[in-house]
Amino acid sequence: MVAQEQEIAEMMQGYATQAVALAREFNIALDYSENSLQKVEGLLNQLHDELNQWSIGKSSPKPKPTQQQVDEMSRIWGAYLGEVVRRRFGGEWTIESYPGGDFLIVALNVGGSRLFPSMKVHKRLTEGANDNLWTFYQMMREKLLAQPGAKIQ
Repeated sequence: MVAQEQEIAEMMQGYATQAVALAREFNIALDYSENSLQKVEGLLNQLHDELNQWSIGKSSPKPKPTQQQVDEMSRIWGAYLGEVVRRRFGGEWTIESYPGGDFLIVALNVGGSRLFPSMKVHKRLTEGANDNLWTFYQMMREKLLAQPGAKIQ
């Protein structure tokens, strides 16, 4: 692993550790297992509902999250999702061009596939249950297991 990839991996592992700590504030224990993603999905559903209150004009005792805060949540929970995948299937964190976009983003390259966990979480937070994280993980898991030479770590 080259130095830049190592730095990216350490950054994403740090974000994932933040996710574990944040989950504790909601009385949720995360252990990097596949099943822990169901708990994360529940939490993201709750966060989506809170964000949605602002978009439909309902009042809330909490201040409206800034775009920067939504992006930070996406990085934290996306890193946790990516670390669950990486610990189960291997892979490397890299910086990639986002398909169809003119920007760079952290990606997880695993089994010949590029995953963009932070973008997936961002869509879940902003667009709702149609972007269910647990459903996404199950589909991605089946795709990775179906590849020739696939192995679970």
